[in-house]
Amino acid sequence: MQTMIPLDLGPGDHAVPVGLDCAGPRLRRRPSGRDRVPEVDGAPTSAPPMPDGHELPGVVAIPTRWWATPGSSCTAPDERVVVHLNPSIRVGGAGMLALVATYGIGRLAYGLFVPSFREEFGLSLDVLGFYASAAQAGYLVATVVTGVLTARFGPRVPVVSGCLLLAVGAALTASAPGPVLLAVGVTVAGTSAGGAWAPFSDAVANQVPAAGSRRALALVNAGSPIGLVVASALALAAGDRWRTVWFAFAIVGLVAAAASWRVLAPDPVGPVLERRRPPLAWFFNPRSTRLLVVAVGISITSGAYFAYAPDSAQDAGLASWIGPAMWATLGTAGAAVGTFGGAIANRYGLRGPLAVTLVLVGVSNLALLFAPGSTVVALGAAAVFGVGFTTGFALLVMWSQQVFHDGPTTGFTLTIVFFAAGFIIGPSLFGLLATHVGRPAALLVTAAPALLVALVPPSREDRHEREASR
Repeated sequence: MQTMIPLDLGPGDHAVPVGLDCAGPRLRRRPSGRDRVPEVDGAPTSAPPMPDGHELPGVVAIPTRWWATPGSSCTAPDERVVVHLNPSIRVGGAGMLALVATYGIGRLAYGLFVPSFREEFGLSLDVLGFYASAAQAGYLVATVVTGVLTARFGPRVPVVSGCLLLAVGAALTASAPGPVLLAVGVTVAGTSAGGAWAPFSDAVANQVPAAGSRRALALVNAGSPIGLVVASALALAAGDRWRTVWFAFAIVGLVAAAASWRVLAPDPVGPVLERRRPPLAWFFNPRSTRLLVVAVGISITSGAYFAYAPDSAQDAGLASWIGPAMWATLGTAGAAVGTFGGAIANRYGLRGPLAVTLVLVGVSNLALLFAPGSTVVALGAAAVFGVGFTTGFALLVMWSQQVFHDGPTTGFTLTIVFFAAGFIIGPSLFGLLATHVGRPAALLVTAAPALLVALVPPSREDRHEREASR
């Protein structure tokens, strides 16, 4: 049987034809336009001959379309072709999908449904703030557990577990008959993100060449805003049927779990070395203190925004569709710019871009205070916040890898603990101030931390490392 094997692959992609038994065939390239391929014995010289009676060996780089030469006897039992993407895209793409599910949906989409939860369950702002903080506390616990699991089993187990946890939490939320089960579902869904983010530091370090590591990390981080776009699209399509949206979230979690199981290494990659607990000075030193202070500051402001921005816009008199529209705008703008976080860091370093993103995050909160009731301002603030949040956190991930270069997952786990602390403080602080003082005071106070930490630069050592990495 003569079998055509058409392959359209981009630069850097590879393919492995599987299960192909051939007797003396050659791969040929289909000429297109003015493309001339020199031939020897009826086959192009750029295509190596196949050994008789053997399967096609190894990995063949195929930049255009190839097929078996006429007259050859080729049998393909299953006619499968396995396409191997560039490692940065493969691992980064799996991480993006995992963060779409666990971070963008499980951890950050909660605020989109605060108006619906208030209406259906009769909950006050401070109670809903405690729900959000409980989800962040669960995320904190999961992050610590994830560090242990990653060291023992590699990144696959915690990431897949996190995605499955999102599916369970979303299903519980969708079926909640009252506030108690709602709180459990929201907390479980928010906890899921703790298993998905930190392990990708090891996955990228071990499965992606150094030249593509920043690209992979930027792709992983872009999962957060893309998840918000997915959540917004589902919310707009479903209208008042918010339970349907949460059931759809559960399906996304299952898909992400399957993709991560497929892509991530099943075991810790590399030799198993004797691991000693790092001294306290490894965790807390002048370099890391700067990083951790910035991590807490941006997280307090971000946590408050994610929990209450749509509700604040609606409370100012805007229509109910403003929440999904803000989240879609936030996610789209964040993904459009945040995926280039690696390129931005390579070109401009960390200090300048990070300060800009922190200011953007703080100003986004203040916009809801100084221009309430404006659709243009609400959507513009969401876009600005999306750029600042997504790019800022991508830069913080890279900063963490520089500070804790000899233990990326352990160090990043500590950084995530401080992220989580800020996300715990932010919603509760906003809810208490909004309930007992007023929403304007809540917006003003929670915007301040991101603006203040914009004054904290990376240490001199990190500037040297940054320059060396360009």
